[in-house]
Amino acid sequence: MEKLELTEKNKNRLLNLGIILLAVFIAFQIYKNADLEVKELDKKKANELKRNQEMEQIANLEVKIESYKRVFTKKDISYVLDSVSKIAKNAQVKFVSIKPMDSEASLDYIKSAFLITVTSPTYHALANFINQVESSTDLYIVGEVSIASSNSGYSMGQEQDNSDLTLNLKINTILLNNENQ
Repeated sequence: MEKLELTEKNKNRLLNLGIILLAVFIAFQIYKNADLEVKELDKKKANELKRNQEMEQIANLEVKIESYKRVFTKKDISYVLDSVSKIAKNAQVKFVSIKPMDSEASLDYIKSAFLITVTSPTYHALANFINQVESSTDLYIVGEVSIASSNSGYSMGQEQDNSDLTLNLKINTILLNNENQ
């Protein structure tokens, strides 16, 4: 009888212990599956964040490309003439002439050259003009520079008064080749 009572008491405890172990096993499996799902979601989140950063970089690059396209817009002789005339006026030099030269066409861009002639009584004004051309918001690249005195007479090594200096300046500008766009 005592054995039967002990067996009955232990049977309930063993059953309870079995149920608890089964519950722990099921909980562990649920936790393991949930942990795998969380890890997968973390990976997806990291991939999406990386993709978002790349998309932001692409958007920033597109903005930069559009700003460069505005810089490299088509400049014809009248636009260059107007722009250089304003620069000459600001630099206090006399604008004499502008001549278009040969253009070099590439697949994506066209490099146009212009020969500009200005006069001034001082080297300082000519240097100021060149500086303003190079730092213009329009893209001008100074290619060649030559300065000559329009009155080449010298007296005993001294330059005569009232002689203007003539500056011949070859500038290049880069334009987008719209035919390939």
